[in-house]
Amino acid sequence: MVVVTILRLDAVGRRYGGLQALHDVSLTLPAGARHAVIGANGAGKSTLFGIIAGSVRPTSGRVLLNGHDVTRLGPAARARRGIGRTFQHPAVFDRLSAAANVALAIGRRTPPSARSGRIRCGAFTDHAHAVLHTAGLAKYAHQPAGTLPYGVRRHLELVVALATTPRLLLLDEPSAGLDPGDVAQLVQTIRALPPEVTVLLIDHHLELVWEVADTVTVLHHGHHVATGTPDAIRADPAVQAAYLSTTPASDAPAPTAAKPDGNGRRPLLRVRGLRAGYQGAPAVQDVDLDLSEGQILALLGRNGAGKTTVLNALAGLVPPMRPTTITLGGRPLPADVHRIAQARLSLVPQGRRLFNLTVDEHLTVARAASRRGGDTGHPWSREDVLALLPALRARLKHHAAHLSGGEQQMLALARALLTRPRVLLLDEPSEGLAPAVVRQIATAISAIAAQGVGVVIAEQNLTFALPLADHVVVLDHGQVALTTVTTYPVEPFGRRLGELLGVTPSGAAHGH
Repeated sequence: MVVVTILRLDAVGRRYGGLQALHDVSLTLPAGARHAVIGANGAGKSTLFGIIAGSVRPTSGRVLLNGHDVTRLGPAARARRGIGRTFQHPAVFDRLSAAANVALAIGRRTPPSARSGRIRCGAFTDHAHAVLHTAGLAKYAHQPAGTLPYGVRRHLELVVALATTPRLLLLDEPSAGLDPGDVAQLVQTIRALPPEVTVLLIDHHLELVWEVADTVTVLHHGHHVATGTPDAIRADPAVQAAYLSTTPASDAPAPTAAKPDGNGRRPLLRVRGLRAGYQGAPAVQDVDLDLSEGQILALLGRNGAGKTTVLNALAGLVPPMRPTTITLGGRPLPADVHRIAQARLSLVPQGRRLFNLTVDEHLTVARAASRRGGDTGHPWSREDVLALLPALRARLKHHAAHLSGGEQQMLALARALLTRPRVLLLDEPSEGLAPAVVRQIATAISAIAAQGVGVVIAEQNLTFALPLADHVVVLDHGQVALTTVTTYPVEPFGRRLGELLGVTPSGAAHGH
């Protein structure tokens, strides 16, 4: 039997200034493979994907696709040769409907000579609706992609990638930010892909990797460590050490298993009757929240439950649909997003949304912004945040795009702290991070709260959120379904939490 090679990397490397992100990595993918790349944040996984997709030019080595050297070709040319991809954060056109997103992908695979005319455009749209129906997304066909629940946007991005009929599909952290039900659906989707589609995926969700991959490659600090079957990789002590290792943690105290219930702390944020949504349709309603100084509130719920909408409404990005009582430090929270920021409420959004600036420039801009709004809020200095998040110190001159996912999350957190927040809103702060980096972020959040900052965490990762939390609020279909000051899911809280989040009580206790 002749084995067809779809992708071959010959000793590819990439240097960013003085940083060697990838060291002479070679890889061969036969047609129909299900291959995963794992490693801690900063291992070089995203750089490797960029080199394969054409968005990153290697400084050494070659990339061969179907036997042809494509090293010097850009992303568009490689897409035309059969590469499709998704990104760590959903890359869809937010203002276009789900059907329009898919129709564009279908049109992209059609020869230019056949793309003109209303009849052809109508055919694209009809085909897009059929594709969405097959994918179980028909009810979202006419909704703008930016208003869809996060898990649905993830699914839509995958459908868009598949609509280009790729021969090689690159999946970058496809499970990041998904709840257990969405992850199970993702596993089924990958398993159902036809054998003519070769899959290469990056993911920190190791259970997903073990279920869908037939071979796994491990990277560590840009070096190839091992390639083998999932069973062989799991049993390799060197692989486990490489995957779980990271840069030294800060000197901040580790989060404890149980914390005070907030009695004796001064009230900080009070929300009553929050109702907010998009295009006249409420995504959350009748939401009440209370947060005291130094308290951490975990806002939990499945994708689409309304967690991000709550955070965006508090930050002023989504206006309430009716009069809502929101006070910060006993005073009404302003309605304008800029005045909210000046009142010392800061949001670290899902996806981080960093600028095309160096780490140093990000910190400088944030420090300058902190001068507005008076002297309220904890006076975090540049040195304070670098001591809290020491991995950034060695990256000051590097652009944000060249950082690992963990370093980007640390930078987003550092930027927010330099605005001197009284309340810090964190949307999925553990998304796409290796276990060791998740522990670093947890340690940093615990230290931030110890300085009197109130923290609200919207999360899917229960192992991360529950040990940190003083107070837990669970949303279901936009409403508060469960609230408790119990840190861990003991009965009957654990049983009810499992029902709402789609996990068993033991799964609720240990994450997914």
